[in-house]
Amino acid sequence: MAEQNESQLDIFGRKIFFLNPAYPVKKEIISKLQAQEYEVYNIESYREAKPLLRKNPDSILFINLDAQLTVSGWFNYVRTFDREDVLQTIKVVVMSERIKASDINIFNKFAHLPYEVIDFNEGIEGVAKQIEKVIVDLNAKGKRQYVRASLAHDKDASLFWNHGSKMHQLKLLDISSVGMAVRCPAVLENQIIAKNFLLQDVTMRLGTKQVVVEAVIYGIKQTPEGTLWILLLLPSTAPSIREEIRAYVSKTIEEKMLASINGERKDEEDYAILNYYNLATKTKTKTTINPFATLPGSNF
Repeated sequence: MAEQNESQLDIFGRKIFFLNPAYPVKKEIISKLQAQEYEVYNIESYREAKPLLRKNPDSILFINLDAQLTVSGWFNYVRTFDREDVLQTIKVVVMSERIKASDINIFNKFAHLPYEVIDFNEGIEGVAKQIEKVIVDLNAKGKRQYVRASLAHDKDASLFWNHGSKMHQLKLLDISSVGMAVRCPAVLENQIIAKNFLLQDVTMRLGTKQVVVEAVIYGIKQTPEGTLWILLLLPSTAPSIREEIRAYVSKTIEEKMLASINGERKDEEDYAILNYYNLATKTKTKTTINPFATLPGSNF
């Protein structure tokens, strides 16, 4: 089982979650990670984080300590990940613009985290470098080069192609910034359209927006539901169009991620009353190791 998990991580990498990210992180870092084809998600509330993470083991979670909970509350929060096997697989990293040196020391010594606190002493550029180190160390991208959104259940996701004197509507099944899969309409089944055929004047509907592209048929697959075309965008496709597609992919997968916990109970634990932080502050000046690991009944 362990070998299988390692293989999956090698192939698909890790999902990256940012919990209530600060505005500079959201503007300067998250958008760049998405442009580099990392699979990135924003979580606005800590009450939604654990339900999502339980469905996505082995992910990376970056937490902004400057909102929603106090520093002590956040310390208690991250320590509760030790309680559940699935949450123990999450690689948690914390960051803060305002954290005190004494609290950095507490997190680094007693929070059981794989990386030290990320502060903003070197500005947003320094934060970006530290985040990059984490996701590279943890092989967040894996072998997959592009983030793809599944659109099979979205009835409005379509591609329109002018061929001859007719416009054909093809169902979009999935999409990335380099290509897409579409279901070929029955009317085109018997036409001479093969691999490497160039589709010109193609309009893709991406939510409320439309973009016009050219694509080449990279592969044709026969399935019980009909013929599938694997299309690649031409190398000459404008960067602005790829950015539009990438933004649409990010929005789509994030909406799907949040929808996955619809109806589930949110995190209702009161992290302010837990004792992990208080125990840590009482011992931080006495020892550089965690003494609670050997104390019976401490739950630390």
